[in-house]
Amino acid sequence: MQIERYRDRFRDVIGLVVTPMDRTYAVDEGALREQIDWCFAHGATGIVATGSIGEFLHLEDDERRRVLEVTLDQTRKHPGASAFAMTSGATTLQALRWTKVAAELGYDCAVVIAPYYWKIGEHEAFEHFRTVAEANLLPVCVYHNPALSKFHISPALFRKVAELENVVCVKEVETDLQHLEQVADALENRAIYLQTFRAYLTGRLLGSNGGQINVFAIPVCVAIDEAWKRGDIALAEEIQRRLNRVFPRGGEGALGALGMTKVTASVVTGIDLGPARPPYLAPDDAQERITKRLPELYDLVPAMKPEKRTAVHSLT
Repeated sequence: MQIERYRDRFRDVIGLVVTPMDRTYAVDEGALREQIDWCFAHGATGIVATGSIGEFLHLEDDERRRVLEVTLDQTRKHPGASAFAMTSGATTLQALRWTKVAAELGYDCAVVIAPYYWKIGEHEAFEHFRTVAEANLLPVCVYHNPALSKFHISPALFRKVAELENVVCVKEVETDLQHLEQVADALENRAIYLQTFRAYLTGRLLGSNGGQINVFAIPVCVAIDEAWKRGDIALAEEIQRRLNRVFPRGGEGALGALGMTKVTASVVTGIDLGPARPPYLAPDDAQERITKRLPELYDLVPAMKPEKRTAVHSLT
């Protein structure tokens, strides 16, 4: 089957990186390369470029292409690593154009979300994924994030989409257990299932192949995997609980989420990854909040204690 070609490559903890900015909001290529190396040093098996937290829709076309180039170049310095590119757009034609760019650059897989801004229905969503998949430019990973796309993929639609020849994986951000059980059933033997960090262990227990994981949660999900693979489910559960307490649920639906993500990534990696582009701000106390919560993870995941701390400058 098609998915068997990718199961051993699109696996475990795949890092979702932010796009670093300097104080003038220009892309910081040096910090981007350093962040990618940090991901692999902490156990990532691949990288997702210009994802939602990578601000793909905030980048000018030339910037977006350059970030894709730099990310791929740095990722290829790590033998065997997989390279995913978020190629989404507000229309199917935009998604096709960016998928073609990613294919020409040499990426392994295109990550595609349902069109956003204008609300769509199931038929439109299916046709969107079908059109990108059947263009045969790259294998497709369907990205389900209804808080951002305003479209919720039902388990039945997941099954239909997963049966498309060139759809090889799904990234799920939902955490409701009943929904995830139905999604796992729908994807079985059809597409690789990748989960978000807030339900990483749940995904593993339901047969996921790993996850596409925010950069700041990479060491913790690697630790969950290590415990799970040893059969120490109790330890894996405790690490997951602490992970969710340190990075509480809020995510895409919360004010300040993007800014908070960039501050958190800077604090955890020790690399100054800069602000999000305006108007998206972090809470004024973002660095203080995350710095106070992180020690809860240190005894179980020592890698979460950076050797240095980056001063994160808030812009108001």
